Amino acid sequence: AQTPFISQNFNNIQFFNPASVGFGSYNRFSTIYRSQFTSVGRPYKTIGMNLDFGFLKNDGADMNNIGFGIQGLSEQILDGILQTNSMTATLADRVFFDDARTTYLSLGIGATFVNRTIDYSSLIFGDEFTSGRLLNATSMEVLNNNFSKNSLNVGFLFSRNNYTSFFQLGMSSYFIGRSTGYNTTNDSARVSPLYEFSQVLGQLNYEKLFSGNKTLMIHANYQNRYENEFVYAGAAIGIPFNESYESTNRMYVGCFYRTKDAVVPYIGLLLNKYKLGITYDIYNNDMTAANLRPQTFEFTLSTYFGKRRNE
Repeated sequence: AQTPFISQNFNNIQFFNPASVGFGSYNRFSTIYRSQFTSVGRPYKTIGMNLDFGFLKNDGADMNNIGFGIQGLSEQILDGILQTNSMTATLADRVFFDDARTTYLSLGIGATFVNRTIDYSSLIFGDEFTSGRLLNATSMEVLNNNFSKNSLNVGFLFSRNNYTSFFQLGMSSYFIGRSTGYNTTNDSARVSPLYEFSQVLGQLNYEKLFSGNKTLMIHANYQNRYENEFVYAGAAIGIPFNESYESTNRMYVGCFYRTKDAVVPYIGLLLNKYKLGITYDIYNNDMTAANLRPQTFEFTLSTYFGKRRNE
């Protein structure tokens, strides 16, 4: 996959839509750590980092139109025996629809390089019995231990922001050139690289102030990844505490649902310029029917830095 399979998409839209980078009051850094299925070993771990900022930003009254971002992602299986590492560079531009510049449409494009490695020293392939015959111990070694692919991603994002509400609606897609991952000396068995649209993603983010400076946050996204299609949606309430004129502090409590997969409780903290989030996936799929109790925790952290600019 070119985008991480995570539960806090609303805190990390930069990994999903290139049109979202660089358009805040400050430069931004965010990170993801997701440990999946920990109760059945440590089969899957995701680590991601994002840095985005206003490119050629203005110091005057005008708002910056250009955003730039870099995203790094590492997905590790079985303590890193199989690793998929990617690096993405994204560029976005936006067009304003009003004089106050609170409503705009941004367009983004990104390029990704993906490298996948297999640590053969940690794997042992014994003889296999298949269809009435034994396969020798080298039968699995036709897999490349190091191969790469690339992708081009595009997206758009409509945004409307003011002092009491925040709204985003967007879509993105990935065009991927990928190899099969096989390596054999038999020319007739080689398969040509595949070039195809593999992912379509839609995102909705909304947050609004209401009674007592509380906020209601709503998030929904649709993802279509090869044969995997799902909707992820839910809401959270933001409750202020220890706020001042110069500091915004808020605690978020909410719950989300991924169709045919999991219910996801969420707790978040906004501490002025820092935002932390924790989720725990409660699965309701075939794994729980098989008496497996997978535990998946996810932690996100984001902050801003640099000189304040107009949004």
